[in-house]
Amino acid sequence: MKKLILFLAAFFIAFSTFSQNIVMHQTVDDTIIPKHGPNLRNYSHFYVGYGFIAGKPDAIGSDINYGNSGNFVFGFRYKFKICKFWAIGYDIDLNTYSYNLKQDSTKITPNKILHKKESLNTTNLGMGLYTRFNFGRRGNQIGKFIDLGAYGDFMVAAKNYTKDELNNGNIVKTTISKLKYFEPLNYGATARIGFNRYVLYGNYRISDMFESSYIYPELPRITIGLQIGFHK
Repeated sequence: MKKLILFLAAFFIAFSTFSQNIVMHQTVDDTIIPKHGPNLRNYSHFYVGYGFIAGKPDAIGSDINYGNSGNFVFGFRYKFKICKFWAIGYDIDLNTYSYNLKQDSTKITPNKILHKKESLNTTNLGMGLYTRFNFGRRGNQIGKFIDLGAYGDFMVAAKNYTKDELNNGNIVKTTISKLKYFEPLNYGATARIGFNRYVLYGNYRISDMFESSYIYPELPRITIGLQIGFHK
């Protein structure tokens, strides 16, 4: 009788322990639902990019050397997935523009003085909003997508660099800052085509860069380049 009682007690304890382990295991599996990942509800990452200035100035007088004029950007991008093929998000970035001015007789921006080299450079804090259309298979990766959106830049610094060579061979470099002829705010449209971490981007500046009280022709408005995301 004692052996039967001990057997039933041991069986009851073992059964209770086994049942509790199963319940605990099922509860943990049901509560862990990942929401953050490249192809999940929320995802964010840093990125870096470089682009070239393209397009024509609005009129003669603000011509640039295209191969030496560009845009650098370092930013943070957030994406919120709405459904399988659609997402929205925002960008926050620090970006710079460098316009290498062509030195010829038509030049009037920012003056008519010719130099060996001259550039207009701006540093901006930017923010953008975009909508994303996904396509193709992706798994838990960002995959292929097209972004359409708008951006705004607040200019925190603007400088005019010049370089000249004197008759005696000496080099003279100048930097003029706190330029009054730039508009502090710029905005435009942006489009991107992405292949996971590699993104081709294009920006079109809609706003004028120069204040209306100055007669400078607007600099080229198009930027085309490549961004690389810091993610797998």
